[in-house]
Amino acid sequence: MHISPRIIAIATIGLGALTFGALMSEARSSNIRPLSLSAMRDLIQSDVDVEPVETVFMSSSTGSSGQAVPIEVSATEVVLPVEAPQAPALPQPERLAQATEATTTMTDQPLSPFGLPCGLSVSTMASEGAMVALDIMDPCQPHSRVIIEHSGLNLTGRTDVMGLLTMDVPVFESPAFFTVRMPDGASDSSLAMVPDLDSYYRVGLQWNENRSLELHAMEFGATYGDPGHIWLDHAGSVDRAVAGEGGFVMQVGNADVENPMLAQIYSFPRDTLDGNGNVRLSIEAPVTEANCGQDTLARTLELEEDGRVAVIELTFTLPDCDAVGDYLVLQNLLHDLRVASN
Repeated sequence: MHISPRIIAIATIGLGALTFGALMSEARSSNIRPLSLSAMRDLIQSDVDVEPVETVFMSSSTGSSGQAVPIEVSATEVVLPVEAPQAPALPQPERLAQATEATTTMTDQPLSPFGLPCGLSVSTMASEGAMVALDIMDPCQPHSRVIIEHSGLNLTGRTDVMGLLTMDVPVFESPAFFTVRMPDGASDSSLAMVPDLDSYYRVGLQWNENRSLELHAMEFGATYGDPGHIWLDHAGSVDRAVAGEGGFVMQVGNADVENPMLAQIYSFPRDTLDGNGNVRLSIEAPVTEANCGQDTLARTLELEEDGRVAVIELTFTLPDCDAVGDYLVLQNLLHDLRVASN
C-alpha cells in the first residue's frame, strides 16, 4: 500500500502535539509551572540565594502508560562575593636585606670631595719596549706620597688632585709584579705579563734623596756629544729601540715629595741593526749646592741573560761644596754590554 509523504508528515505532527499535551498535563498535576522570561530575569538579579533545581523530563522505558517521569537534579551553588579581597603581597626577605645592605654600604662608605668612593686600586698594562703602564688611584688621598716597589727597584710618586698617579716603568721581570704603598698604610699589588722583555738588555741606577745621579751609555765607541751617547739630555726613544737602532734611557720617580727615590733605566735591544761592539756604561754625579758633601745611598740593577736581576748597593760621599760645578765619575760599577748584530 502506498502512503504519501504528506500523510506521514501530518501524522508525525499530530503525535508531537499529543506528546506535548501529555507533558503539560503532567506538569499541571505536579504543580510545576513553567517560568516566563521576565520571571527568570528577576530570579537571576535578585539578592536572595536560591538553590537552583534542574528538572529533567525523561520518557519511561518501563511504564506502560508511556508518560514522562520528572527527575530532579540539584546543583550546589558556590556564591562568590562581588569583590573578593586580595591577599596582601608578602615581602621578600632576601631582596629587602640586599636593598638595606646596599643602602647602608653606600651611606657608610667614605667619599672624596668629588663624590668618589675612597680606596686604593692599582692596575698594570704592558706596553712596547718591555715597559708597564702603571695606574694608581685613591680618590681620598690627593697630593700624597706613594711608594712603588718592583724587583728591587723602589720609587716615589705623587697623586694629583683627584688621587690619580700614572707612571710608565721599564721592568726587570715578567710577570712584572708591582706593590704600591700609601701614607695611611694601605697597599695593593698588580702584575702584568711582558712578552718582549727577553728582547732587551736592561740596566738601572736608583738613588735616595735628590742627589741628581746620571746614567750614561756610550754605544759602539761613541764619546760625549756623539749620537751614540745616550743619557737623560739625549735619551733616545722607545721607537728607536723597537726598530733595533739603539737604546734609550728613562728617569722614573718623583722628586717633589719627602724622601724621594728616583731611578734612571737604560734599555738596549739585543737584536741591534747597527753593528758589533760594546756599550760602555758609567755613573756620574754633578756636584751642586744641593748635594755637595752629602752621603749618598744608591743601588744598581742589571737584568742578566738568565732572567735574574743582580742588585748592588752603593754608598759614597759627594765632594765638598768647593767642587760645585765638577763631576764625580763612578766607573767599573756596571758591566759593559757586549752586543752582536744580526
